[in-house]
Amino acid sequence: MRWRTWAPILVGAIAGSALLRPSAATAQTQISLVCGVSGDATAPASIAYDPFAPSGLSQATIPLTLRRNRLLTARTGDVSLILVAPSGTPPIEVTYQGYDVLYAEGAAAGRPRALDSVDGGAGAAGEIRYRFGGPFATDLSAPLNLRVTVPPGTDLSVNETIYLDMIYICSGEGGLLSVPVPIRQARAIRLDLNVVSALQAYYAGSALNFGEIGDVTTQAVQAAPASYTTSGANSVRVRSSGPYEVTVHSQNDFRLTYPGGNPGAAAQTIRYSMRFLGRDITSNASFGTRSCARAGVSGGASLPIRATLLEGGSGKTPSQNYADTISITFTPVVTASAAQSCTGS
Repeated sequence: MRWRTWAPILVGAIAGSALLRPSAATAQTQISLVCGVSGDATAPASIAYDPFAPSGLSQATIPLTLRRNRLLTARTGDVSLILVAPSGTPPIEVTYQGYDVLYAEGAAAGRPRALDSVDGGAGAAGEIRYRFGGPFATDLSAPLNLRVTVPPGTDLSVNETIYLDMIYICSGEGGLLSVPVPIRQARAIRLDLNVVSALQAYYAGSALNFGEIGDVTTQAVQAAPASYTTSGANSVRVRSSGPYEVTVHSQNDFRLTYPGGNPGAAAQTIRYSMRFLGRDITSNASFGTRSCARAGVSGGASLPIRATLLEGGSGKTPSQNYADTISITFTPVVTASAAQSCTGS
């Protein structure tokens, strides 16, 4: 008597998007004895990033607004700056007027340099340069359009905000002191992106098959359960940008039966259990819904799955094909307060 459980049917879907909070502009002009600027850049709410889309997020325009320091009529005149991605920042690209202005930690190569050739925002290769107006001009710069590119497959999570540091030099006018030595302003730029909560899942392995058990008694099965347990090499692979929920359903409520057999008749069924997400499942009612923490987009998670026979085939109605079908459904969600790590065997 040969039986098998077929590979699970896995379902993954895009559940919607998580809109991250916009950053608030600086409330007022910074009063200082030395020149300086603060920055504000917010991604428009219409920009959505799906980490599984082939195109990723291509060249979204995000306006950067600078606010200068001043003290009465003394003010910041010119500024030259670059952006720095602290260690651990996702691999994004930021350009200004066609030049890269975002540098990895420790790779700025002496930028920003001298303030010569500052020309109303025309800038220089690899830097953002801007000239503010006179003592009665606005303290806000014109929008400096940054082009932000997020490559496809970047491991961004739902509800994640990207912060960039700013390094600048500036000139003071009207009595405000200049800053010729670069100053670093941590988390000066906040990039809010609309990251879609998305998920991919697939079964990796072979059919959960115990082989011929027609002459095997229930007593023999229960005396040596490891001999009637499928390989732990079979697993479900999951990648997700956010948390997700898992449900498990057996067509015959974790009973094997043959085509035309009666799942409610003991002589026509063989009971088994399944080990998944750290739980032994013996019925559809015993698993419920499991909330899992984000699996990640790059490596994801490997979730082992094993089946263990609970009865032998001896004394059952003879058939060549005792089987059951297991369906595992994965549903991405935006938030899950009770989500747990789902990597247990």
